[in-house]
Amino acid sequence: MKKYFLTVILIAGLFAADEITVSAVLDKNVVEAGGQLVLLVSVSGPGTPPLKVPQINDFNVYNGGQSTQSSYSMINGRISSSTSVNYNYTLSPKGPGKFTIPSFSVEYKGRTYKSEPLQVEVVKGGVQQKSPAPGGGGNTPVTSGDDIFIQVTVNSHRAYVNEPVIMSFGLYRRMDILGQPQYSAPETTGFWKEDLPPQLNYNKDGYAVTELKTALFPSQQGDFTLGKATLACTIPARGGNDDFFAGFFNNGKNIRLESKPVNITVMPLPAEGKPDNFSGTVGRLNLAVTLDKREVKTNDAVTLTVTLAGSGNIKSIAEPRLLLSDEFKKYETVSEININKDNFEVKGAKIFKTVLVPRKAGKLVIPAVRYSYFDYGEKKYKTLSSNPLTVNVTQGPKEDAGYAGLPSLPAPEGVKVFGSDIRHIKQAGSFTYGKKVFYRSPAYLVLSSVPLLAWLFILLLLKYRSSKEQNRAYFKASRAYSRSQKCLKKVSRDIASGKQAECLGELENIFAEYIGDKINRPAAGLSVAEIRDILAEKIKDRELADLAAGLLEELHFNRFAPAGKEKTDLAGLAAALKEIIIKIEKAGL
Repeated sequence: MKKYFLTVILIAGLFAADEITVSAVLDKNVVEAGGQLVLLVSVSGPGTPPLKVPQINDFNVYNGGQSTQSSYSMINGRISSSTSVNYNYTLSPKGPGKFTIPSFSVEYKGRTYKSEPLQVEVVKGGVQQKSPAPGGGGNTPVTSGDDIFIQVTVNSHRAYVNEPVIMSFGLYRRMDILGQPQYSAPETTGFWKEDLPPQLNYNKDGYAVTELKTALFPSQQGDFTLGKATLACTIPARGGNDDFFAGFFNNGKNIRLESKPVNITVMPLPAEGKPDNFSGTVGRLNLAVTLDKREVKTNDAVTLTVTLAGSGNIKSIAEPRLLLSDEFKKYETVSEININKDNFEVKGAKIFKTVLVPRKAGKLVIPAVRYSYFDYGEKKYKTLSSNPLTVNVTQGPKEDAGYAGLPSLPAPEGVKVFGSDIRHIKQAGSFTYGKKVFYRSPAYLVLSSVPLLAWLFILLLLKYRSSKEQNRAYFKASRAYSRSQKCLKKVSRDIASGKQAECLGELENIFAEYIGDKINRPAAGLSVAEIRDILAEKIKDRELADLAAGLLEELHFNRFAPAGKEKTDLAGLAAALKEIIIKIEKAGL
């Protein structure tokens, strides 16, 4: 089929008169026999009434799935919403001729809204093409091999010890996922791990792809196998009838996906060309050596800073050797690490700081620092070297450190008594508080009651914890609101500071966990339809239940949409979520 034509612009806003619009559009109006047409039907407005599909006798009709986009607006504390639902179909003509595709319609508040009929001309063409299989519904059951699967790949199957290997986990799907998938990373025994955010979302070969990357650093040589990654999720259950949308908001079908194991061969570092002072570090590095000051007095401290910066396993960079003379007293070296993971590569610096104390005056030289490592990019050993550093030391107060702390010898003329440090014990007296005996004072009574009060406090605390364990559901429900508001404040701060990579998932988790805590159910197992029904039953407000379910559906859709995060008003969604939780709380959930 020719280049896919549709660029769908979803208009989000308020519909002042509760109007529903139904539109239908084709990618082309003339098609060869044996070709295909793509039909998009959009229903927009404040509600989501079901679409009535007309009988289309002259074409084979295949369901291509549907998507939903919602927007929210708050005016004077009141939330209004608008929803657009897009239905995709593939049409295969049964023969040549001129045909009319009837109107699609919906009913809302006693009124019927219809799309305009569409005219299609089917002309004789060449070789008959095979009709497509339904892409996401209809009568074809979902198979994990075709419509949804996962895989684990690495950028290289051979690496040296401590050379970074980038592992990619990809979820490929042609369908929606209900609820929150449960991901278990593959077993990586024999490797250090560094996660490489952010999560990637893109389209490839007709699949929506969600990708996670991890940097692996092999710790020893040998043949290793990365275990299977698993993903447990819920997908829409497909029925065998002709109603394309029956069961869209149902519990779905639980599936468990597995990736194939991945083999990696880890080679030892080559013996050829290995320097005598090899540090054991593997990476791509630069060296910088600095002093905090160059003019000091004897017995004053200076700080020598050695910085090794670049890419690789920054945490494993070995400490450089300092070849210092006896002119300096050296103290223990301390280190700090700075790491960033831009462009899915572990980079940063390890900084070593050593305090040195010059013992004598003069121009003292700190020899050049030499550092040898294995460059995994060029597959060879390299040696970095700094320039020698000179410190100008002037004479300060003398202190013979060799004799410091030793007892002094007695003077020749004998022992002189300069004072006495002995205080004689009084033979009489009593423990008093002011003019009173202490054990008869109020302070004594207060202090003596402290153990009893502490025992009572511990007893009440144990009773409270026991009650909490026996009434866990009550405690979870009573704290659900305050917990959700606290989490929303943190997410709002992250959104304001530009940290938006995980905010959509956080908002979805906050809402799902709030509902789960309120009804004593695990948040991971709740679908949109269940949440809608639970709210409608518990709070007796169907409109609020639809609004809450629509917001959760939008959060989930934008989270897994290929470009959802970039096009989403996260601040608006956070504010709308906060307002909905407040309304649900007031409604008595």
